[in-house]
Amino acid sequence: MFCVIFFSLIFFNFGISNTFYTHMGECTLEIYGGRVEDIPDIVNLVKKESENLINEFGTMEIRPFSIYITSNMEEFYKKSKGPVPEWGIAVAKSNPDRIILKSPGIANVSFTRMKEVIIHELNHIYLYRIPYHYSMPSWFKEGMAMRSSKEFSLVHKIEISKSLWQKNTLPLTRLQNLNTYTEGKVKLAYGESAAAIEALEYYYGPDVMINILNNMRKKIDFQQSLEYSSKDKLIDFEIKFEAYLKNNYNWVFLFRSPKYIYVILPIILVLGFIYHRNRSKKILKQWEIEEKLDNSEWTNELPN
Repeated sequence: MFCVIFFSLIFFNFGISNTFYTHMGECTLEIYGGRVEDIPDIVNLVKKESENLINEFGTMEIRPFSIYITSNMEEFYKKSKGPVPEWGIAVAKSNPDRIILKSPGIANVSFTRMKEVIIHELNHIYLYRIPYHYSMPSWFKEGMAMRSSKEFSLVHKIEISKSLWQKNTLPLTRLQNLNTYTEGKVKLAYGESAAAIEALEYYYGPDVMINILNNMRKKIDFQQSLEYSSKDKLIDFEIKFEAYLKNNYNWVFLFRSPKYIYVILPIILVLGFIYHRNRSKKILKQWEIEEKLDNSEWTNELPN
């Protein structure tokens, strides 16, 4: 709470800009109500994550980009220059490449959470520089960004699990554009996007992402790149993805509330009791058989 109040206070004044080098190009960081040297974590984070993206997914066109941390909604929408979902706290844009974030105070998030969002949006900037990036569906772009920022949380997994039981999960064909979803459904959409990236790596190996991007660097669209990299048709992966959700997230909803502990524990205890009783019976039966064999051998050894 103190961090949110503290950073809200320093965001109230005029914007200060600073330009520094990263592996993706020169970055101009503009903070409204603060000074770059007040929060060096942001500069270090951008440098580090830019380098991580290049190291993991390969080189791309180096060009300048900007990051704006805005102190009010008017400035946020002005810098965005386009539609932004009401639930969004940040957005990445191309031509020119830029990231626009709400400050922690107006977004009602911690400074730690804001750093996760910066990593997420940096991933989008990176993908904008891949040829044919516009052919990437939202589930791939958002899933990749969540993978980098490690945002795929238990909350998302519970949402997937709950939707599995209610039979209203979203097929990948409905995850082409996540910005169309309302706040009530967007958590599921982002969760499934992150799970789709997990599924790609599960079925096709850890190098599938770099292989897809390398194919796109040859000016091949996303679907063809995925199919070349996976040796599967997209529709085959969509079927596998649904199976992956069922196999991995079917029971996660049990963590939704502590009250489920009172349901799970008796079941575990009963199953444990049955297992222990059956095991004891088998041991006693084995002892009984061994005793009969010993007696038989001892009788046979007696003189006639």
